[in-house]
Amino acid sequence: MRSACLSVFLSILGAVAMAQAPPPATRELGIKYVRDSEEYAVLTRQVYRLAADAVDRARASATGPWAVVLDIDETTLDNSTYQVERAVYGLAYESASWNAWVLRREAPAVPGVKAFIDQVRTAGGHVAWISNREAALADAIRANLAQVGVWNDNDRLCGTKPQYPKSQRRHEVVTGTGDCSWSNTPMRVLAFVGDQLGDFPTAAEMIPNTGSDEAFGTTCFLLPNPMYGDWVSRVTRTR
Repeated sequence: MRSACLSVFLSILGAVAMAQAPPPATRELGIKYVRDSEEYAVLTRQVYRLAADAVDRARASATGPWAVVLDIDETTLDNSTYQVERAVYGLAYESASWNAWVLRREAPAVPGVKAFIDQVRTAGGHVAWISNREAALADAIRANLAQVGVWNDNDRLCGTKPQYPKSQRRHEVVTGTGDCSWSNTPMRVLAFVGDQLGDFPTAAEMIPNTGSDEAFGTTCFLLPNPMYGDWVSRVTRTR
C-alpha cells in the first residue's frame, strides 16, 4: 500500500513540475525574437536613428570636444549565436564559455549601430565603449569591433576589472582623467546607448541630462534585449 501511494504521489509531483516548467520553445523565444523577427531589427534601427537625431541637435550647442558612450553586448555586438549554442545543450551562461566566445570574434553588429557610429565620426565626435567584457580580452574585442566596421584607434575601450564599475568609467570619460578618458580632455557626452539600465548614469553621477526617466529618448537610448537581464529573476518591475 505504501509503495502504491508513493508511486501516485511521485506521479502527481511530476505532473505539477511539468505544468510549472515552460516548454523549451517558450524559454528560447527571446533568442528567436532577436535572431528572426523583423520587429527586433526595426526597433534597434529606430533607436539608433533617434539617438543620431538627438546628437545632431545637441552638438549644435556643444562647446569643446564631445563623445557618445556605448555598451557592447546586445548594444553594439549581437551575441545571440552564443545564446543559441548554450540553449541547444540546455546550458546556462558561465564565464569560461563566454570568454571563449569573445575570443572567437564572431559577433555581428546590432542593426543600426554602424550607421550611428559613422554619423558620429563624420560630425567630429568621439566614441567610448564601456563594457562588462573583461579588460584582459581587449585585443579580441577591438578585433571584433573592427570586423563589423565600428572601431577607430582613437576610441576608448573600457572593459571590466576588479573595483572598476561602469560609473567610474563614465566619470573618467566626462572628466578627462583615468584609463577611460582622452587624457586631460573632458568630454561632453551627448548620448549613452545600452540594453540594460546599468549602462546609463544614475542621478548620483551628476552627468548633465541623465539620471532620470525623462533622459530616455533625449540623452539616453535603451535597446530591447529579451534574451537576458535582471528581469529574468524578477517577479514584477519595481517602477
